[in-house]
Amino acid sequence: MNYLAHLLLSGPHSELALGNFLADMITPAQTEKLPEAVRSGISLHREIDRYTDQHETVRVSTARIRSNQRKYAPVSIDIYYDLLLVRNWDRYSTVGLDEMAESIYGRLGDLLLVVPEPLQSRVHSMIDHRWLTTYRSAEGIRDVFLRMAKRASRPEIMESALSHLVLHDDDLNQDFNHFFPDIISYIQSIHPLGNEWLIPQNERKG
Repeated sequence: MNYLAHLLLSGPHSELALGNFLADMITPAQTEKLPEAVRSGISLHREIDRYTDQHETVRVSTARIRSNQRKYAPVSIDIYYDLLLVRNWDRYSTVGLDEMAESIYGRLGDLLLVVPEPLQSRVHSMIDHRWLTTYRSAEGIRDVFLRMAKRASRPEIMESALSHLVLHDDDLNQDFNHFFPDIISYIQSIHPLGNEWLIPQNERKG
C-alpha cells in the first residue's frame, strides 16, 4: 500500500502515523533513537505491507500489469490502489479525505523534531505539497509516476504506467474492493490503539 492507505490504516494517532510514514526510508540506527510509539508505527507499516503482499487479490492485480510493468508492477499497484481508495473513500472511512489529510499534516508537523534530521525534508515535502490529496485524480497519479521515473533504472516503464493501469481500471477497482475490507478487518484485529477512522466491514455505509 502507498502513503494514503497506510496513514488511513494508522488512524488518528500521531506517533503511529509518523512511524508509518517514515518506515520505508528510515535506517535501523535511526529507528533505535525513536520513541517507542513511533517504532510501533513502523511495525504497523511493515505488518500492513506483509499482509498486502501475501493477499491473493493483490497478486491478481499485479499479474494484470506484469507484462508491461515487469519488476515495477507491485509498486504501480500500490500507487493505483491509493487512487481507488479515494474513489471508494466513503465505503471505508468515517472521516472525509480532506479532514483526514489535514489532521495528518498537523500531527506530523507537530512531531517534526522527533524525525531524524536527514528525513525532515521528506516530511516537509509531504505537508507542503499535500501528497495525500494528490491521489484524487489521474493527473496527480501521473505526476507521482513521473517523479518515481527519475529514480528508476527503466524510467520509460514508470512513465507509461498509468496508461496501462487505466486499461484494467474496472478489474482493478473490483480487486481493490475485494481486498480492502479484508485488510481493514485484519488491521482492526491487531491495531495497538484502535482506529475510529475505519468503518468496520459489517457496518459499511450505504
